[in-house]
Amino acid sequence: MKKVIGFLVIAAFWGVLGLADQSQAAAPAGPIKWKMQSAHPAGAPQIDLLNKMVADIDKMSGGRLKIEVLASGAIINPFEILDGVNKGVIECGQWWTHYSMGKNPSGSLFSSPLGGAGSGLDMMNHLSWYLNGGGRGLYVDYYQKILKADVMPFLIAPDGPEAFGWAKKVPKTLPDYLKMRFRMSAGLSSDVLKDMGGKPVNLAGAEIIPALERGLLDGGEWINTASDLKLGLYDVAKNYSLQGLHQAIGIQDIMINGKAWRDLTPDLQAIVEAAATKSILDGILYFVEENAKALQILTKEKGVKLFDAPPGYSAAFIKSSKKILAKFEAQDPFFKKVLDSQRSYAKLVVPFTKETNKLGQLIAGAAETK
Repeated sequence: MKKVIGFLVIAAFWGVLGLADQSQAAAPAGPIKWKMQSAHPAGAPQIDLLNKMVADIDKMSGGRLKIEVLASGAIINPFEILDGVNKGVIECGQWWTHYSMGKNPSGSLFSSPLGGAGSGLDMMNHLSWYLNGGGRGLYVDYYQKILKADVMPFLIAPDGPEAFGWAKKVPKTLPDYLKMRFRMSAGLSSDVLKDMGGKPVNLAGAEIIPALERGLLDGGEWINTASDLKLGLYDVAKNYSLQGLHQAIGIQDIMINGKAWRDLTPDLQAIVEAAATKSILDGILYFVEENAKALQILTKEKGVKLFDAPPGYSAAFIKSSKKILAKFEAQDPFFKKVLDSQRSYAKLVVPFTKETNKLGQLIAGAAETK
């Protein structure tokens, strides 16, 4: 009997040690660490928003997932971010979907779909389409099935609507504007300007100021007022307009390497998704204030003068937009599928938006009433 009891005690002892070993084996060796490279230069407002998002992920995960945000060019070229994430050079990257238009034209329909010139959706309606109207499924299909990239993407922190842009000399007529060598982001907006007879030049943000200084550009757009202030464009051009149609919708996105995403536990995946969705609200509210502050600084301290988009710009832009959209729609079934989805959603939400926009004007008018 004593031998039996002794055996059971020894077995129990070794069993406890075995459980301890299993517990230690299951325990994570330390936090998961990712690098996220942005297409934005250091100091850009969007970097602040990325840091806010990754701080949310850090907090919600209890420090189990830590992401280091790197500025444009830290590891790879801004236009190669998707390829870098797909190959695992970096675990995560940030750019705009339209940067992939060289691979497929549908990219522009997610991050910068020509504002009201295409489907009629404004930025808030577009975000509603993405989250509620079937847009997210199409967006994920774009990256995974059309581009065949092993990534998990998310739209984040909108930074639109974007400004018409900067000019060394004010374009007083539409022909004046179309003669300008004008920096324009890659994608449908560049195609539209080209169709209008303009001269779009695709350059990364860090290259715009040197190009303006050397006379290689006559003007150009970057992002929004806060971003333009940070970049210092007022040093090389003093004329500025906010009335652009090229990216009246402007939304950033991130993509996560597929293996890195699959290696996350389901709760960490949910945390990343929640932080990405929260960043949409963070971006909207952030730029309401920061753009307003920036405009005051530009006009009151930096000697910048505002100008209206030249007469005829809107009509010419919309005409060319419809032509470009029709061309891609005829060529690419997925492009048509996305555009049809946006048009269908626009029929639901745009009539209501038109009426509430009237209210917005009435509210804004209260500021001028004594």
